[in-house]
Amino acid sequence: MASTGHRLPLRLIETFRSVFYTPIYVSVAGGFLEKEGLDVDFKTCPPEFAHPLSALNRGGADIAQSGIMRSIIASDWGAETVPVHFAKINSRDGFFILSRTKQEPFQWDSLKGAKLLPVSFSPMPWASLQFALRKHGVEPEELDLITGLPLEDAMAAFREGKAEYIHVPQPAAEQLLDDGSGHLAVALGLENGHLAYSSFAATNHFLDSQPETVQRFTAGFANALDWLAAHEAPEVGEAVSGFFPEISLDLVVKSVARLKAQDNWPTDPVLAQPEYENLHDILLAAGLAKERQPYTKVVRTDIVETALASRK
Repeated sequence: MASTGHRLPLRLIETFRSVFYTPIYVSVAGGFLEKEGLDVDFKTCPPEFAHPLSALNRGGADIAQSGIMRSIIASDWGAETVPVHFAKINSRDGFFILSRTKQEPFQWDSLKGAKLLPVSFSPMPWASLQFALRKHGVEPEELDLITGLPLEDAMAAFREGKAEYIHVPQPAAEQLLDDGSGHLAVALGLENGHLAYSSFAATNHFLDSQPETVQRFTAGFANALDWLAAHEAPEVGEAVSGFFPEISLDLVVKSVARLKAQDNWPTDPVLAQPEYENLHDILLAAGLAKERQPYTKVVRTDIVETALASRK
């Protein structure tokens, strides 16, 4: 959809800053949203909101990157309506388990009784890890978790040898591999397959009242995914490195390369039902949801379908 004369404002937020969300940074830094006539204010979710969906509900943002988990859990608790997810950002888990000692090959049993520093900012990475553990005959209760540490503190504790394992996103994984603190044990993206892991969400009110903004955004994001699929890690890393001023370009590129190699990012934003159900299985297994919530209550597919059709 080519933009008309006037620019439409859009407030876009993410949960936290991670190379995991490269598709968002490509769409912003690559000018793909601007080309659609949007004037985008993009930032990480401000601390006054508990999470991005709270920002949507309280008028602090228009579109948010969020795990679909939160809308499923809200629905499970009885919410009549929940923020709707309409375009996929990640189609796999992008987290990694690193070990202090090198194991060739890694043995899942070695996690039994071991100290592990889990990701602490969201329940979803831990739910996904639990799913992989059980698949390999390890009960989550058999691990000795050191919980509640912010990422930087967890990395420091791991470097000091206070845990045998750490569960981290990118670029943290690459930082620990690069300085020799850790060795790659598990890539959870490969373990748990294709999932509707994170996506863009908005309130029903925003989707219904601002259809042109939503369509322009979705078309621009689809073009960004095309660009991401067509370019190699060095070019992608260069494009998004401005979002990681504290991290060397080399490590940003390595982070992108590792996620790209495991097919972490979709080639189009369609949020298909099988990936929704796979993620829902993980939530049910972790006890985060008690009943299966209807796909049609949590996901809208018509927005992406219209956006993709308009590009042809």
